[in-house]
Amino acid sequence: MVDRSFSTYPQLLHNVRVEDREKRVAWKDCEPLQQAISRAEVAMGSAGRVLVRASGTEPLIRVMVEAQAADVVTYWTKELVDVVEQHLAA
Repeated sequence: MVDRSFSTYPQLLHNVRVEDREKRVAWKDCEPLQQAISRAEVAMGSAGRVLVRASGTEPLIRVMVEAQAADVVTYWTKELVDVVEQHLAA
């Protein structure tokens, strides 16, 4: 029997190339990114989630957003990717 209490949400994964290994490894120390993640989490509440992590095999920061509404997913993914590009990939 399938559990009907589980419902899937729209999800978007975007990879941002970050060549600087030190910036990539220390992405959690990037205050503007941490603030943007917090804003996204507060805005979505229990209706979404954010996952940001450095790839273990490629020079990438992976940004994944999942939420009930696709427009919310698109908005927060773009916001977070913009911060990563501005503060880590530059």
